[in-house]
Amino acid sequence: MAPVVSIGIPTFNRAKFLSQAIRSVLHQTFQDFEIIVSDDQSGDDTEAAVRAFDNSRIRYYRTGTRLGVPRNWNACARLASGKYFGLLPDDDVYLPEFLSSMISALEEANETLGFAMAGVYNVDDLLRPLAETCVHPTAAIFKGVQAARFQLKWMACVPVSLLFRREKMCQLGFWREDYWDDWAFIIRMAYHFGFAFVPRLLVGNRAHPANLSKELGRQGRDEVLDLINQTFDVFGAMVPATPEVLALRAEYNRELSHACVLKTGRALLSRRWSEAAWQFRRARNLHALAGVDLGFVGLYRRHRNHARRSANWLAGHRLSETPVVSL
Repeated sequence: MAPVVSIGIPTFNRAKFLSQAIRSVLHQTFQDFEIIVSDDQSGDDTEAAVRAFDNSRIRYYRTGTRLGVPRNWNACARLASGKYFGLLPDDDVYLPEFLSSMISALEEANETLGFAMAGVYNVDDLLRPLAETCVHPTAAIFKGVQAARFQLKWMACVPVSLLFRREKMCQLGFWREDYWDDWAFIIRMAYHFGFAFVPRLLVGNRAHPANLSKELGRQGRDEVLDLINQTFDVFGAMVPATPEVLALRAEYNRELSHACVLKTGRALLSRRWSEAAWQFRRARNLHALAGVDLGFVGLYRRHRNHARRSANWLAGHRLSETPVVSL
């Protein structure tokens, strides 16, 4: 008999963190689950770390070739058999009531929503809280353009905070594999099927020097281009193109143009003239008034405030020295 929930853990060379991720699932108050570990050709003792649990609910797979992200995410989803699916990155953790709270939200909605979303603790290597992200004060259901607007506004849909209805994932075909698709799939799900927001901090999203976003940055990832690519994917799925959809697209293009204006400024300060010109052309293509539209000032302030908070966290000014969960 299939379990109610499948938890997919895509992993690569993170045996220590992986053990904590698995343990956080085993410690759930809701226990009808399977754990699928998809090892993407790790060179460390990942397999031994998984086998050490000696638990029949844990299924270990090693990929035949290096898949990378998000192909390994999709490998986990395709191996799942549960009604619900959670993607748990190997360096993140669930708090004990995550599954029970998310399943309750989806079952109580009395409709087939695409997923439930919880609040997030940003945590350090020792799982001590650095910050809290709970972007809506009350339980709520969002659908259609309203759901897409919510996700585009907050960009808080980190994978660990979501529990999907697997049937709906299958209908949309999972994550795109031809470019970096970390959130476009989430927004397509939100738009087509709606989602439930659970206003509780139920997961730990770990910040460390080797996490995926930092690694992509070191590889020279153009994050704005990734966002532009994903924007085409998101809005291409929003049919018919109603005035509300078109207004949302224009609003988001304006936000992206602000990011390009900031990159233009940084390039000018570093005397990288050709890059500055290229970034400004990109900004103008996204929003005709880029450069005279002062909305980019607000984006700059948000980035600056985030950098200051990050500096404080690294200096040890945490919310608490106590880990969010004992593993």
